[in-house]
Amino acid sequence: MVAFLLNFILVIVFVAFIVVCVTAYRIYRSFHNIKRKFTSGFKHAQETADSGRRHDSRRAWTGGEVIIDRRSPDEAKRKIFSKNEGEYVDFEEEK
Repeated sequence: MVAFLLNFILVIVFVAFIVVCVTAYRIYRSFHNIKRKFTSGFKHAQETADSGRRHDSRRAWTGGEVIIDRRSPDEAKRKIFSKNEGEYVDFEEEK
C-alpha cells in the first residue's frame, strides 16, 4: 500500500514537472517570436531610413508580373498632380 502511494505521488510529480516544462517552453517561444518580430522590424526601419540605399519595392500580381519601384521614398510619396489640377481648381459655373 505504501509502495503504491509513493508510486502515485512520483507519477503526479513527474506529470507536474512535464506540464511546467511545456509551459515554460511555450512562454520562451512566444517571447522569442516577439523579440524576432521587433528586431526584424527595427532592421527594416533602419534600411528604409538609410538615404544611401535605393528604395526597392516589389509586388507580384496575379498575372505573374513583378513591378519593381526603384524610386526613393520621397519621390514615391510626391504628388503627381499639379496645384491647378484636381479638386482644388477654382471654376466658374457657365450660364
